[in-house]
Amino acid sequence: MIGGSVQISGQELTSSEVRDICDSLKADSIKLLSLRGCQLDDRDFHKLMKAFGKSHSIQQLNLNLGVVSDHKRTAMLADAMYQNRSLETLLLHGTPLGDTGLGLLTKSLCTHPSLVCLDLGDCAITDAGMHFLTSLLPPDGAKRGLRELTLSANTDITDMGWSHLFCAMSASSQLRTLNVDYNNIGDYVAGLFSVVMAGNRSLQTVDFEGCGISDKGASVILDTLESFPNSLRDLVLAGNKINDNLQQSIERCLQEEEGDNLSYLMPRPNTDQQDWIPQSNRPILQERAHTSPVSVKGAPVLF
Repeated sequence: MIGGSVQISGQELTSSEVRDICDSLKADSIKLLSLRGCQLDDRDFHKLMKAFGKSHSIQQLNLNLGVVSDHKRTAMLADAMYQNRSLETLLLHGTPLGDTGLGLLTKSLCTHPSLVCLDLGDCAITDAGMHFLTSLLPPDGAKRGLRELTLSANTDITDMGWSHLFCAMSASSQLRTLNVDYNNIGDYVAGLFSVVMAGNRSLQTVDFEGCGISDKGASVILDTLESFPNSLRDLVLAGNKINDNLQQSIERCLQEEEGDNLSYLMPRPNTDQQDWIPQSNRPILQERAHTSPVSVKGAPVLF
């Protein structure tokens, strides 16, 4: 453990190692616990969740890539979330949650007082699961909600599911970052997003990389940017079939809106790049991740 963090990747944890982690959690000496892609038996996972639930120091928990391998473990995590009060970031990318697992988690997540960042990328969520997620985006004036939500590579979500999420976003000014890259968004959903963008005053960063958006959807986004004030500063549109002139117009519009110099970014940075690649397409998309697609950036918005 260095600086209040435990970071282990792709290993099979022994009971002794799990016990040491649990002791550190109980001693409130861990702020970041990352067990990305690790294996441990159910008994040790239960011990880990009990210790996590009692910890007052932990702020970030990374269980990416199947550590929560079934609904039994999902229920254990949900029970621990009811007890814990310090966690701010929960990463479950590549977890086989499905709608049933998300339903098990939602009640504990929406009552948690500190959680602001949630990664549910590549978790087999469908339209039914999107109804659970709206409880994590409370209307203005209600309790604190999510500031960052990642739903990358949940390709079974249809227009109906995205519509439901965007309706919730239009009633809430909590969310700052939305990552929905490698989903079936298309032009229609891009148009729905534009409606949200016109009325939302908090959304700063959106990742639409590889979402099937064409010139038609991008034109609607551009029209909204030109017609309505907004807080958007980063818009990732790499991997879509949008012509260069339209892309540049969107870039200029954001530059003018925020009054800052135009800059070019790689897709949204993260410390676990392969966790953002859909499990079913990793060999293809991993190559794409090493290219230099263009995104859009303006100046920061201060709140």
